[in-house]
Amino acid sequence: MDHETRSDIEPASSAADAQEARHAAEATPLPAQWSEPEPPSRRSPAAPTADEASCPVCLERIAAGVALCPECGEPTDGSKRPVRAPSVPDAPPDASWLSLHWRPLVTIGAILGLISTGGALRYLAPHRFAPSRAASAVPPPTPVCGAPCWSGESCQLGRCVWQRPNNVGHLVDAPSVAGPFSLPKDAFDALPLDRDRFAVALSSGLEVRSSRTGEALSLVTEAPNVRRLHRVGEVVYATSPSRIYVIDAATTRLLKTIELGEAVGDIQVGASGRRVLASLPEAHAVAILATEYHAEIERIQFGDDPVRPVAVDDSGTRAITTTGQLPLPGQREPAGGVAYPFDPSRLGSEQDRVRTSMVGNPASALMSPDGSVGFVALRAENTLVPLTWLPSGAVRQEARITTCREPEQIELVRSDRRAIVRCNEGRAIQVFDLSKRELLRAVTFPGRALDMAVAPDGAQAVVALSGDDAGSVALVDLKTYAAKVHPLGGEPTRIRLAPDGGSALALGDRAKVAWVLQ
Repeated sequence: MDHETRSDIEPASSAADAQEARHAAEATPLPAQWSEPEPPSRRSPAAPTADEASCPVCLERIAAGVALCPECGEPTDGSKRPVRAPSVPDAPPDASWLSLHWRPLVTIGAILGLISTGGALRYLAPHRFAPSRAASAVPPPTPVCGAPCWSGESCQLGRCVWQRPNNVGHLVDAPSVAGPFSLPKDAFDALPLDRDRFAVALSSGLEVRSSRTGEALSLVTEAPNVRRLHRVGEVVYATSPSRIYVIDAATTRLLKTIELGEAVGDIQVGASGRRVLASLPEAHAVAILATEYHAEIERIQFGDDPVRPVAVDDSGTRAITTTGQLPLPGQREPAGGVAYPFDPSRLGSEQDRVRTSMVGNPASALMSPDGSVGFVALRAENTLVPLTWLPSGAVRQEARITTCREPEQIELVRSDRRAIVRCNEGRAIQVFDLSKRELLRAVTFPGRALDMAVAPDGAQAVVALSGDDAGSVALVDLKTYAAKVHPLGGEPTRIRLAPDGGSALALGDRAKVAWVLQ
């Protein structure tokens, strides 16, 4: 630091103070460390020469004998008290490392002590190792269902519960009845397409009528000689004496014709909707149809037995067909009967050819969705025969279940795994538990039960009833088993439900009339 810079920084230092300090330095002898020169062996290369000295404050080299350091303005005599405090305090020459750094050490120690104290208090807090409230509020793991659930079911609390499909329902307790609508004399069958239209099978083709007025809207002449109508997803399978017409339900346009060469007895659609089983009584076979492209992919022969009713499980690997049939009024009851268990997923040449004798007219069949057991209703014997599949592929008949008189139809109710048996002469329906194979409830009616349909949501059964003067339709609540009978003014012989279950069509074959219930 030069003299001009020092004068700018310390303007308060006067010449009198400098002269007084110079006289004091001349009167005071120099300290011993300054008077005795350092040995040459210990002198550093930068040690001052004979005419130079080192400032004891800033350690800069200055001229020897100067009272005030021209660099820092401090007196060069260390024994004399300086005029003011040193601008650059220096450490004592004999100071240790600890004496120079005790303040940061104390600060760091205090911080570490505070952190250690907090950790110790947290560790020693009461209920330190008790489970937290959030952990105790977590429910226990849900138990797993022991057996696989059916298609459409979910495992809830260790129990398989059926989930109702969306956009489906059933008829209201007091539905409005439209009709009777007169049909042509050559009408064979009718089927509701939606809430506004229903189709009628005629010799001239498929006729579409209004559900409100019964007036004809259109006629599909490309599908002549139609006998039966079956809903298969978004299309309608219209059967004729030798073929099946595939008709779009929305536009009533003919999509395709499936040539079978034989008349179709019964059509059964699997739960997945990918396969359709059509029985061919005159050909003694069952045709397997693919709904993806509407074509026959296989035909399974059953010897010389004219098979009719068909039942299939959800997987499409196990099915039953029987030779039973419903006799016409005044016709004799067929005494014999045969049931054929088979696998629709295999080729006809690879079938096991299992033939089970069923004496008593096996008029209807049912397969459980998982394919573990099947049921055959014997109309002449008033019994229900369970069929159990063995690991070897054989079928065993279990103990028979007694039903009401003349069981003609058996339908599946997926909710709570039940089955409904309709009895013609017994004038009733019976609800059975498929798991326990026991009767749950019997609902009787004032007339014969001629036909039955189960709502797609599994909450209602619609039964067509005959009467002395006029027929009626009974709506049975499958939860409370309460039945409400609605007279029609005529005798219905068939019941058909719309895909959403919101409307029903009652068809009278004898009088050729139809009623629409919504």
